[in-house]
Amino acid sequence: MRKPETSKQLFPQIEQRRLKVYQELFFNNVAGFVSSGFPVLKSLYQDEVWDALVRKFFTEHQCHTPYFLEIAEEFLTYLSTAYELNEHDPVFMLELAHYEWMELVLSIRQEDRTEKTIVQEQLHEENLYVSSKAAVVSYAYPVHQISTSFQPDVVDGERHYFVVFRNTNDDVQFVEINALTAMLLEAIRMQEGIKFESLLGILCQNLPQLTQEQLSVGAQQILGNFIQLGIVVSKNAQ
Repeated sequence: MRKPETSKQLFPQIEQRRLKVYQELFFNNVAGFVSSGFPVLKSLYQDEVWDALVRKFFTEHQCHTPYFLEIAEEFLTYLSTAYELNEHDPVFMLELAHYEWMELVLSIRQEDRTEKTIVQEQLHEENLYVSSKAAVVSYAYPVHQISTSFQPDVVDGERHYFVVFRNTNDDVQFVEINALTAMLLEAIRMQEGIKFESLLGILCQNLPQLTQEQLSVGAQQILGNFIQLGIVVSKNAQ
């Protein structure tokens, strides 16, 4: 199935015309899931080059899951562990693939049923968590801007941060954030259930160039927005 060119030699007793039907069925199923999972990356390739890439994945990579929805993750694993870039591949290939994969990840991630939404007025009294339906990612390339008409070949010298989340309508959205906001969310993620005052203490330690008042005002504004979006939540008592 993986290598149709060898099937005649290995299985001469099987009618090749019938075997070809199954070979094409297997490959087309995998190719369809890969293409739908990485539409922007696919658009940067000529059709025959993209098909060759997917064929290489299909032939060389041993998938560790039977679930079709996880084929995109297997493709990303292949690109990051076994695949070597060639002249057809953009230098940002792996980052763009990860960026696109995150949309699928958040669309199917199980929600933590113990989480509860809060309002900004509860910010100082509730234990804070990053929602199970959200994640913070960063890239060297501006992956959110990449298209057939914009393909950077060098990094621009700064990281590009995003919070990816699934909203109440189950739509996955990407919000570009700065390094400070990313650090704020990462602090909450690393110390689940942290109180605002403790979080403010961490910020003061890491950003001594800013006053406590400046950090407090800024953090409250940022967290208020994320509370409204459902990115920052609390949890029900166990």
